[in-house]
Amino acid sequence: MLRPGENVSKCIFDGDDAPNTRHFGAIDDAGGIRGIVSVYRNGHPSIEDADVYQIRAMATSPACRGQGVGNRLLTSAENYVKSQGAGLIWANARTSAVEFYIKAGYRVVSEEFVIDGIGAHYLVTKALV
Repeated sequence: MLRPGENVSKCIFDGDDAPNTRHFGAIDDAGGIRGIVSVYRNGHPSIEDADVYQIRAMATSPACRGQGVGNRLLTSAENYVKSQGAGLIWANARTSAVEFYIKAGYRVVSEEFVIDGIGAHYLVTKALV
């Protein structure tokens, strides 16, 4: 779902097994995965606050898009980050997903940039108060 047509090794990230990393999934009644998101305690060079979390590996199945699955996953990730006492969450949002993040209360804080092999992105942040 995250990297269609690529080897699953492309979906393994540094920090996946860290004690403060959390992985969330939306599963349907038949046990099928409908969406995923992970959050990592990870700073960003342009963010001064050291206690921030990064959203990574956010994806929903094409059949579920527009049904609130992504919003529920994002809310779960944000609630976890709040429970850890962190006040900010950030993501490298694909250009095609920026509107999703804006509607969820995120701010675009960078110019568009390209992540090699993945595509165009923007840095987005959200204060969790």
